[in-house]
Amino acid sequence: MDEKRRKLAIWIVASLIFQGSIYLYFDQILLAPTSSYEVSAAADTVAGGKAYYSRDRRYTAIVKAGSVDIYMAPRKEPIRTVELGANKKVSYFRWLKDRDLALMALHEDVGDTSTVTLTQIHPMGAEHELAETVSKLPRGSKIVDVAYSTATNVIYMQVQVSTNPEQYRVYRTDANRDLKRVYLNASKISRIAVLYDQDTMFYDNVAEGTVTARHVDGSWEVVSPQTGKYRLVGVENNVIYLAKLNTEGLATAIYTGRLKGKFTEERVLATPTDVRQITVKELGKAANK
Repeated sequence: MDEKRRKLAIWIVASLIFQGSIYLYFDQILLAPTSSYEVSAAADTVAGGKAYYSRDRRYTAIVKAGSVDIYMAPRKEPIRTVELGANKKVSYFRWLKDRDLALMALHEDVGDTSTVTLTQIHPMGAEHELAETVSKLPRGSKIVDVAYSTATNVIYMQVQVSTNPEQYRVYRTDANRDLKRVYLNASKISRIAVLYDQDTMFYDNVAEGTVTARHVDGSWEVVSPQTGKYRLVGVENNVIYLAKLNTEGLATAIYTGRLKGKFTEERVLATPTDVRQITVKELGKAANK
């Protein structure tokens, strides 16, 4: 091997080692599993935070204690860091299903009160856009769930205002940024959902074991079957998914139906399951197996 070929071979090997080191850094260090940080929505636990993937995994958001780092696939290139600000924490994060846009909820305690904020994050944007802020809530309050419809531009925010006993409020906002509190017939709920093309929100009354539809005019109706106790799993393509509970509060079967329609048993679960572990997405995966 002459001198030129020897130098070329050394340069190629060095280049491969360098690229491999970068890959290992992202996959084994930056994105390595850890359990030091938690937020409410489902995500993969990674080093220093939690990873949330956009609809086609083009973008990954790593939610940390003080910032959100956004990377672009396939090389996991860092493209943006969103600083949260002092004393602000993330309580909810989720990418939208139909576009590269994420919803992020922040909460901050000030004296005896808390302020919660729901923001939108554009991956390539310079700043995150302020959506809505609710202030003067009981200290410790935080947004724990969000239901949105991109067809009607309506967003519902579920705010936990007490942990002992558990109490929740729901706020509604729309494209006109008309923020209002939605008064419910229950203070302890677990999930909320909204129809794709109608401003109708669903929530469960945990104490009663019923699921209620609340319409935009303020009227409401119990939609779950009259026999047994149920919890809301979610709404997908205007199909409402409910979980039927046993006496221990565990889900034993999944029921499906539509607003103003009859609910029917869609499947029986092989093992009684905690409702919090069941999502419409997971039901879809099981059906496709």
